[in-house]
Amino acid sequence: MKTFVKIFGWMSIAGALLLFPPYSEADSLGAMRVNLVQGDVQVKIADTGEWVPASVNMPLVEGDELWVPEGSRAALQTTKGDYIRLDEGTALQILRMDLDSYQFHLTEGRVYVLNRAPKRDVLQFDTPDASIRAFGNTRFGIDIPGGETDVSVFRGSVQTENGDGTTTVRAGDMLAVGTDGYAELSPVPPPDDWQRWNAQRDRIVLARGKSYGYLPDELRAYSSDFEENGRWVNVPEYGTVWTPTVVVTGDWAPYRHGRWVWRGGDYVWVGYEPWGWTPYHYGRWAFTVNIGWFWVPPVRGDVYWSPGYVGWVRTGDHVAWVPLAPRETYYGYGNHGRYSTNITNVNISQVHVTNVYRNVNVTNSITVVNQTTFITGRPSSVDRNVVVNVREDFSKRRNIVVGRPPIKPVETSYIPVVRAIPETKRPPAAVRKVDAKELRQSRPLVKEPDRSAIRPQATPAPLEVKKVEKPRPASERAAERQQAVPKERRGPAASQGSPPGAVEQRGKPKEAVPTAKPERATPEPPQKGGPPGAVEQRDKPKEAVPTAKPERATPEPPQKGGPPAAVEQRGKPKEAKPEKATPEPPQKGGPPAAVEQRGKPKEAEPKATGKPEPKAKPEKATSEPPQKGGPPAAVEQRGKPKESEPKATGKPEPKAKPVPERPQGTPVDNVRSEDRVQEKERGDRR
Repeated sequence: MKTFVKIFGWMSIAGALLLFPPYSEADSLGAMRVNLVQGDVQVKIADTGEWVPASVNMPLVEGDELWVPEGSRAALQTTKGDYIRLDEGTALQILRMDLDSYQFHLTEGRVYVLNRAPKRDVLQFDTPDASIRAFGNTRFGIDIPGGETDVSVFRGSVQTENGDGTTTVRAGDMLAVGTDGYAELSPVPPPDDWQRWNAQRDRIVLARGKSYGYLPDELRAYSSDFEENGRWVNVPEYGTVWTPTVVVTGDWAPYRHGRWVWRGGDYVWVGYEPWGWTPYHYGRWAFTVNIGWFWVPPVRGDVYWSPGYVGWVRTGDHVAWVPLAPRETYYGYGNHGRYSTNITNVNISQVHVTNVYRNVNVTNSITVVNQTTFITGRPSSVDRNVVVNVREDFSKRRNIVVGRPPIKPVETSYIPVVRAIPETKRPPAAVRKVDAKELRQSRPLVKEPDRSAIRPQATPAPLEVKKVEKPRPASERAAERQQAVPKERRGPAASQGSPPGAVEQRGKPKEAVPTAKPERATPEPPQKGGPPGAVEQRDKPKEAVPTAKPERATPEPPQKGGPPAAVEQRGKPKEAKPEKATPEPPQKGGPPAAVEQRGKPKEAEPKATGKPEPKAKPEKATSEPPQKGGPPAAVEQRGKPKESEPKATGKPEPKAKPVPERPQGTPVDNVRSEDRVQEKERGDRR
């Protein structure tokens, strides 16, 4: 039994290696290309950190960054047939490229993703506040409208996760998530120009024309390139081949319109033709008189990407190359299938080249440039005699270069196309500050669906999502999120059950409490159910109140069961009390004379000599506080400002300026004072 298990284990490993060959450096270099360039699209080269113009069919590597300015669009394509399209104002970083997975970071803008890979493959897109993972055949879009991440799914489903949890977004839904835990699920908005453009591009790349059937399975993802730019014909020696029908100039030849750029430690051909990816990195080229140049695709199972299937000659200051014909040996670094030699660990000086180079005999088949043009990309003329000599070198296998030409790359060797970019189209400062290497360290690629992409060591929790029936614009959602701020971040609010006076004071400046400055004393608010006189005092200016404790005498409240006269005084200004003619207070139901005095203005107490009496300036004793349950007159005193005692002049005071109450002395003093008042009145009558 153990022997059977061991044999089965070794067979499984061997089968896996056959089905999924090791991911070599060459495979990584050809894993992704720039499929479309419209406008001034730019790429930040990972090796140099410089922003340069992007070119169609440019190979991309880990650490590269793309910027799509206003009025531009771009598209990327993987070997699996996935398309990532970038709209204007988009910044995208390439973090990882594995055998079956890709990881990107979307800093700003929006992308559309057509995922055609099998379910075991993963496409992961990280944003500043979320992570989106797609497993298998899906179509979705990601938009960053400012402060949030919007994920719209058109086919299949994707996993969306932020710091609060994860959820699955299915076809027909859009999820908006933010860094503050906000998550809203709604139907996908109606298509706009961006969505309609992507739908049209999808129809083109998903169409299965003749090219789909003629290509090996490994290259069918590129069938739309052949369908739009050439035709398939039959050649007896090679079978069904493809020939381009769209050429740039009359002297066109394979590997002529483009340039060699330094990428991934090798010189890689970047063809400027829209179809110039597959025919220059797979298969071989041949020529017949009745057809012209045609491309021979590789057979199924023998599909290997290479920097460019050409033969090299180096002579003096010039470099030349010619397309390899079918079954001619390619000398390169890495495994490139049949009819190739891996020179990675080989002494190239001892390699014997056996190629015949049949395409040397084709007119204009050899491309010759000087070394300066080779490393800078700027064209220059070449003497005709040089071309003749190079042709002879190829025929006689003289000055043959094994592998790549021994030319050290310079800064311009990394630029795929030489052209000027307007300053207004350059990446903004925020995009220039982004570092793909730092993002790679902080955002891991997680291939397991049951693991968190933000916290890989933890199991993701379910994300609480708010569902709405109709999609809302991002501005409306942002306004709602700004209003829904925590209570501690809001301004002070009135507590429940607070009195109306407290609410009214919000809009008024806070007055100082009369502690050090008596002139800024604030009157006490009227008590519920208080007399009208207390309400009237609110609008009156606050008079100065002495702060010295001996002068803050509080009048003695009348005892419970006092005379009705005390009730009548509420609506009148506080005056002296002449009705107290005797030390004894009037009894309830007193004589009419006491009632008659109410309607008369209160006269000031005259002084016998015109000067204040010795008793006129006693220390104001602090009265006892009003007893609970006392008459309303006691309540009235609270809301009234404490006034200083005016000097008597013998004239009646107006009602608008009430005379403050005299401090009460002993009963004997009160009797003497009342006697003098009565004598004065009798004298006035005479």
